[in-house]
Amino acid sequence: MSAIRALAEDLAARSDEQLRELLTARPDLVLPPVPDFQALAARASTRISVQRALEKLTAPQLQVLEALDLTTNEDSHLSTTASWLKAAIAGSTIKALDGILGYLHSLALLRRATPHPGAPKADAGRRFYLPVSVLGEALGAYPAGLGRPYSTLAAQQPEFGQRLVGIVEGLRQRGLPIEMADTPSTAAHSLHHLVSDPAGWEAMLADAPPQTGDLLRRFKYSPVGTIPKKAAISRAVLDNPSPTPVEWLVAHGLLVPLDALHVELPRPVGQASRGHVIVSDFQLDPVTPVPRAVPNTLRDNAAFGAVAETLRLITELLALAATAPVGTLRSGGVGVREVRRVSEALRLDIGATAWLLELAALSGLLVLDAATARWGTAETDWLTLDRELQWRRLVEAWLEADRAPSLVGGPLPGGGSLNALAGELSRPDAPLVRRRALEMLAALTAAGVDQEAHTGAFDAEDLVSALTWHQPRLQRRFARLVPGILKEAAQLGLIGSGALTELGEAVAASDFERATGRLREALPEPLSSFLLQADLTAVAPGYLDPAVARELALISTPEGQGPAAIYRFSADSIRRALDADLDAASILEFLAHYSATEVPQPLRYLVEDTASRHGRLRIGAARSYLRSDDETGLNALMADPRSATLGLTRIAPTVIASAATPQELALAIRDLGYAPVMEGQAREANGSHARPPVPAASSSRVRVNQWELSEADLEAQLAALRGRGPAGAPKHDESMPLVGLETLRTAIRTKSSVRMGVVDSQGNERQEIFVPLSVGEGRVRVFDPRRDVERVVSIHRIMDVEIVEGSPAHG
Repeated sequence: MSAIRALAEDLAARSDEQLRELLTARPDLVLPPVPDFQALAARASTRISVQRALEKLTAPQLQVLEALDLTTNEDSHLSTTASWLKAAIAGSTIKALDGILGYLHSLALLRRATPHPGAPKADAGRRFYLPVSVLGEALGAYPAGLGRPYSTLAAQQPEFGQRLVGIVEGLRQRGLPIEMADTPSTAAHSLHHLVSDPAGWEAMLADAPPQTGDLLRRFKYSPVGTIPKKAAISRAVLDNPSPTPVEWLVAHGLLVPLDALHVELPRPVGQASRGHVIVSDFQLDPVTPVPRAVPNTLRDNAAFGAVAETLRLITELLALAATAPVGTLRSGGVGVREVRRVSEALRLDIGATAWLLELAALSGLLVLDAATARWGTAETDWLTLDRELQWRRLVEAWLEADRAPSLVGGPLPGGGSLNALAGELSRPDAPLVRRRALEMLAALTAAGVDQEAHTGAFDAEDLVSALTWHQPRLQRRFARLVPGILKEAAQLGLIGSGALTELGEAVAASDFERATGRLREALPEPLSSFLLQADLTAVAPGYLDPAVARELALISTPEGQGPAAIYRFSADSIRRALDADLDAASILEFLAHYSATEVPQPLRYLVEDTASRHGRLRIGAARSYLRSDDETGLNALMADPRSATLGLTRIAPTVIASAATPQELALAIRDLGYAPVMEGQAREANGSHARPPVPAASSSRVRVNQWELSEADLEAQLAALRGRGPAGAPKHDESMPLVGLETLRTAIRTKSSVRMGVVDSQGNERQEIFVPLSVGEGRVRVFDPRRDVERVVSIHRIMDVEIVEGSPAHG
């Protein structure tokens, strides 16, 4: 019977409650809904769905599943049970394995099977299992970190297969208890039995050079390794008097050369080096790293200080981008030179500036103007928001962002480094990793420390190890992203001195109301005054009200870092305020109103003297000009209401400036009945003189489907599976293509013939008998015994497939 049909029968035998558990754990199986159990089984047997399920398994669950995959065989109906798996998993118990197997079965990663014909009668009452047919593909090439069997290596590496016959004969001559072999397949069988026998393994290693055991242990997590330069395959012979460990292992057939640089440790050798088990490090209990105690006061001071600093820097960045937008490279992202310019203005290092640029863009505070390829400020209410609401906006955007800002500066595959705001920083898995990291920190913190008024702190390595136990398939993602996520979380106040804060705990629980309330209580009230000093500086002894700070920054230059900042007045800063349409009286009035001290006389003189010399020269914006000796005609043009959209300004009796481009001005003037002549071409502004960007409308966030089912969805799906749903359109059997592919793969493994219904280009179907050789990329390579040729058949032309009677896989 097909494995998909067998799984369908297994699913149909489950109760409604068991089906609810399955669909809740794997909602992708019924999105969109399926019509029957066979379609449900087909969905559960797809590689992408199985891979999603594997990502949610813990380390012991995954280890049991890998051991089961290696000890069962669908073609020979070799199933297994908890008592059999116990011998392959060191440190396990039948009770623990029964619980794990039951859970894996509830996820439809396993199906119940009949006992193997050779099973002892004592095991007849136990539960036997077989994995879904696609599990081996989903687990990858080397499940449990073990290599391929000798038989597979001998068949796929013909040179090794020929050498293997000589290796077996040489081992027999040395007195090792190994069976005779005259073909690669029998030699592979003989060496497999010798290595799998504990006594034979000890006898083989008796004359191994030193450090051979250490070398074998280095293959614990991957069976493929690189050959050291000092080792040579040519010296890997049994009569080498002083071989290196690699040469000795290759000479004895315990390492298989794949090419001139790489070797593979065969599966039985890997198991033997682990003590003749598949899993040697079975850990049923979760990893619990030991925390270091951090005083709560130290934690909170660090966190709230980071929040205040981040909000201040974001506000400064927006003010800077409003006057000098951030340019981008042609290849995308913000270049190092532009980041350095922003860094100098903010008085930060390049890494911190890149993080702020990313955070501001994620929050929609910076937007890219497609016309100028520059990042400028968006029209938002940022400056009018309370600080706790500003913080909430940043944190929510960071949590949902499908980007990894911490990777800025990292290497690109083709050379170079990742730039801030570049497309290469996109990571669709970033939101999942952030939430899992915060949730795990919350769980570890809840365990507490023995000291009162202290909280446990964990470093990135501790967190990665704990996360990896719960989801080992995501280990590489955790190792790459978690260190940067912890740094970003610390700058947002979710972590302080390495310990999760109350803000972080609330965010991990998605309770933003509690988080903003706690932040509102913790942050001091903003100040509305500053201290003016005679050395032309102002000192803000704390966090200034944003409106006051914005006005003060307009007429002075901030210096230093932190909320207690120093602002220095100069002729340039006063001139900047005058350019913004302020005058000496309004500047002095502002200083007198918000200063806790009198306005010093040097500062008053500076303001009045700069204002007296300001404006003697006037500069205006113009993109084109119009000149004519006919002053009467120019007067008529200025008075014409149809020319109002051109932004005309009279700058001389015979010259008019316009805000329109020369081309636009020429077309408009011609429409008014004039016949102008072009005088040269105007150049577009660029560099620091380019126009500020027009904020682009922020696009709505595109969220990844979260695969969530409502109660109504579950009820409707259960009704359809049980045949209680409403009558609808004829059902389409979506399982048939997968059943056909499964049949083809079974025939390839067992070298069986199949009867295939194939449709030709005219739409005519004919039945033909083939021997399938391989399947992939939408095509099947087959051998046609009638014509004695190989052919390629497109999968979409195959209507049905069945094993031919009498073939090894038939029945």
